Amino acid sequence: MSEKIEKDVLVFAHPDAARPQHLSVAAARLITLAREITGGRVVALAPSSITPQHFSQVGVAAVRYFDPEETGTWQVGAVLADLVVSAVRTGDFGAVLLPSTSWGRDGAAQGAILLDSGASTDVTSLKVVDGKLVAGKSVLDGTWETSYYIRRGIPVVAMRTTALSAVPVAEFSEVETEDLQVQLRESTKRIQVVSQEDTGSSHAGLTEAPVVVCAGRGVNGDFGPAEQLAEVLGGSVGATRVACEQGWIDRAAQIGQSGISIAPNLYIGMGISGDHHHVCGIRGAKKIVAICDDPEARIFEMADFGVVGDLFTVVPDALSRIKPLDA
Repeated sequence: MSEKIEKDVLVFAHPDAARPQHLSVAAARLITLAREITGGRVVALAPSSITPQHFSQVGVAAVRYFDPEETGTWQVGAVLADLVVSAVRTGDFGAVLLPSTSWGRDGAAQGAILLDSGASTDVTSLKVVDGKLVAGKSVLDGTWETSYYIRRGIPVVAMRTTALSAVPVAEFSEVETEDLQVQLRESTKRIQVVSQEDTGSSHAGLTEAPVVVCAGRGVNGDFGPAEQLAEVLGGSVGATRVACEQGWIDRAAQIGQSGISIAPNLYIGMGISGDHHHVCGIRGAKKIVAICDDPEARIFEMADFGVVGDLFTVVPDALSRIKPLDA
């Protein structure tokens, strides 16, 4: 049996973007991980829009609710840090888990400073060894795995959730709920969000998408085939760094070392050679399909299925065969 920490674990649980009363997939995965590493309770810190029944389904014992109308948007690192600190003060916690998004990393770092502990970000694995919470992460383009732990205080961990699973509990139980008394710092209160932009694009939710269709230099700015294939397969569209730097697609779609990491059931890459910068972001994919006109492309070395050919011929042919099956 795996070793566990004895204290409770606090998990920041954010809502699904399209259904704010539901947990996001990333939050459900974090909660499942928390159940695996603690012999105590899993306590969620969440906005008031998420209903208690969704926490019961994944084994949360208690929820500390906050009202974003009163605290300000939790995607601001300073606000998130103050929320975490306020929640930590309500119990005896052995760890704090957040998603390793841009706001999650920011909130983890600021929260750790306020708690006089340490933060681990972009963590890909978490286990308990000799009573210590040991974090693992990939470095050097994913060619090395490192392990480390925080020496003092409550570890604040921002996890990459793409390789995790969300597992519901066999028996639901009543969830203890409490309205959190949030203490915002004066500096936090002075922060004003001027605007928020919703890109509304098909690359939204890349880290949670079951299918990701990714385009690179080879599409030469034409994302039509990628978008059509993603739509038919119910997936999202991603891109390489080069494609983003060329201005062909928004930066939020970038997959790789300086972008995001994904772990879909199916990854389809088109017009992608497979340099280290990109492939380190797709190692979590269960199946990899590559379409490229260069038979020597490195992406074929890690592909489960490869097609050597012109993507502007291969993809339309594939669509003509898939669409009748989807009808």
